[in-house]
Formats: sequence, C-alpha cells, structure tokens
Amino acid sequence: MSFASFLESRIEACKNPVCFGLDPVLSLIPAEASTPEDKIRKFYFDILEEFLKRNVKPAVVKPNSAYYECVSILAMQVLAEIIATYRKEGMPVILDAKRGDIGKSSEAYSKAAFDVYGANAVTVSPWMGSDSVKPFLREENGVYVLLRTSNKGAEDFQDLELASENKKAYKSVAKKILEWDNGSIGAVVGATNTHELAEITNFISVQKKEIPFLIPGVSIPGVPGGQGGEAKAVMGALREGGFKRNIHVLNSSSGLSYAWQASGSPSNYACACTDALERLVENIYG
Repeated sequence: MSFASFLESRIEACKNPVCFGLDPVLSLIPAEASTPEDKIRKFYFDILEEFLKRNVKPAVVKPNSAYYECVSILAMQVLAEIIATYRKEGMPVILDAKRGDIGKSSEAYSKAAFDVYGANAVTVSPWMGSDSVKPFLREENGVYVLLRTSNKGAEDFQDLELASENKKAYKSVAKKILEWDNGSIGAVVGATNTHELAEITNFISVQKKEIPFLIPGVSIPGVPGGQGGEAKAVMGALREGGFKRNIHVLNSSSGLSYAWQASGSPSNYACACTDALERLVENIYG
C-alpha cells in the first residue's frame, strides 16, 4: 500500500483529515509533574486518554522534534514514547524535523526518523536537491517536502522569479517533487493563502497527479493559536484546484494543545483539546 492510500484509509476510518501537532511549550502545559519530561508525557497521554474515552481521534499526529530537543536529552526519549503510544492506538505519526543534507547525512536522518523514533513520515527540506531527499523515500513511509510555507520569510527564496522558467521558485520545487514521487512523497503547503493553495493544487493536478498535502496554519474558531487559515476554505481550495482524493491533512498545533486557554480552565486541558478537535472537524465539514 502506498503512503497516500494508507492516509486515505486512515482519514476514512476516523472520519476527519485533522493533523494534531504535538508541540510542547512548558509554560503553557498545566499538567502537574515533578520534571519537565514528566509534564510533557502526562499532558499528551492525558489528551490521548480523553480521545479514546470519547472515541474522537485525529487522522494523524505531528510532533515537532525541536520542542523536545530544546528541553533535554530525556525529553527526546519522551518523544519516542509519545510516538510509540499514539501509533499503538492507531494514529500515524509525522515527525516534523525538516531534515535534508548531503546523501550520507540524509541516510542517517532517515534511519533516525523511521528506525529509531518509529515515525510513519517525516518532513524534509528540498533545497539541497535530489540526493538530500531520496534517502527518505521508502515505500512504506511518507515524506513531506517543504513546498510553500506560511512563515513571513518564505518569500525570501520561495517567491523568487526564475527567468529561465518564467515562474516562482516554489513551482520548480513542485515540479521536482513530482519527478521524485515514488508513491510515498507529499508536500507541505501553508493554509494562510487559499488562493495560492488552489493555484499550487491546480499546477499539480493538470499534470494528472495528486500527492498528499500537509497543511499547517489552520485555526479553530474561538480558540487562540493557528495562523489564520480557515479550515473549510482550505478544503474548498483543494477541490477548486482539482484534487479529489481524501489524502490531505490539516494541522493545528497550539490551537488544539492549548485550547484550555479559551475556557480559562487549565485543569480541563484534555477535555478542552478534545472539544476543540470536534469543533475543527465541524468547521471542516460544516
């Protein structure tokens, strides 16, 4: 089964395309524990328990490794525990590590993501070219290549006009991604500009292709966090651009993790996260 087909079956099974970003910020975690590592562990395990109790699950989860690395070496072991535990409960894991280096280094990064941490997929930067991406291309795992990101500085390079091809640099990246596609490759495309999202989708679909998109920046109505991307508009942009398969996931990180801030009740953080997940699903399909 290709990674895209795996995603399609997962989204159908859980009836939503939500990606839950597991990015721990210690100052925002109300869970009580004796160490930072135990605080992170308890926080995300409590949320998982609430998901299971209410039979509400995101399609996939996406821990950003930097949020664990900046805490301690032990927190990186907690990351591996979180990946294993969420996977055990049927939730595929995208390790958001944004790797990409010369070939041998990329081979090592690939082994770390898939064999050591046990992730189903990993995010990768394409800017060092094919030999930096291809070591991640395993038939059974997914690779999300950074295509059009939503950060302010993205325009520094991604919007550069290429005179030889009369198009912006990110479209050349899109073309390369399609050349590298072995059934396991996808792309990261931000949610904040739906017109551009539809344009990128169309650029790919006119070439008779459809690859999985990981779409960060989705906001939840009434919940702080996110970058302002409206979920229903994102889904509309995908359809407008010509995509037809349910293989695309919409990510919310702080909007889900720290939904308790909207209620002002830190002790109910697990319930608040699950409530926010339900609202996000309603916003996608409502």
